[in-house]
Amino acid sequence: MRSRAVRIWAASTAGAAALSVGLVAGVPTGAGAAPAASGTAASSGTARPAAEVVRYGQPSLYAENIDTMLDFYRDAFGFRVDFRYPGTGAAVFGTVSLGDSYFLTFATYEVIKDSTPLRHIGPAKRKQGEIVVIGADVDALYAKALKAGAKSLMAPRDQAWGERSAYVADPEGNLVQLSTHHGD
Repeated sequence: MRSRAVRIWAASTAGAAALSVGLVAGVPTGAGAAPAASGTAASSGTARPAAEVVRYGQPSLYAENIDTMLDFYRDAFGFRVDFRYPGTGAAVFGTVSLGDSYFLTFATYEVIKDSTPLRHIGPAKRKQGEIVVIGADVDALYAKALKAGAKSLMAPRDQAWGERSAYVADPEGNLVQLSTHHGD
């Protein structure tokens, strides 16, 4: 059973990576791909095009509504919306970043099912992973996340190891830990 789970995980990761590379690198400018919405760093020319950014991977979350996820991560945590596909209509894929090294991608369940052999992709009630957003003021991040539509799972509190952390759920129910990061 464990080896089957590992194969499923590996296939899932490979499928998401292939989709990410194919959609980001394989869609020529003007062919329906869109950088960020107007008013963001990417649309004002300060963001580097996806092809110029060296990435060694990123978490990819599956969702029913990509536009909701892009807006949430932008509004709640200050991520920059770097890529949205297609450029008009309902998005099926998108990428956000925080700084120059923290990237998240989003793909609809249907696009993963249609572009990979993975058939058991869909919303899950039990989440087994989390996204971690590190910041200096966990309380402010938590309040901003709630205002952007997050569900509170754990209010900010000090941890025994010296950090302050909180948990929220994003619009798709994914766990998001908000944490300080002290380099002791």
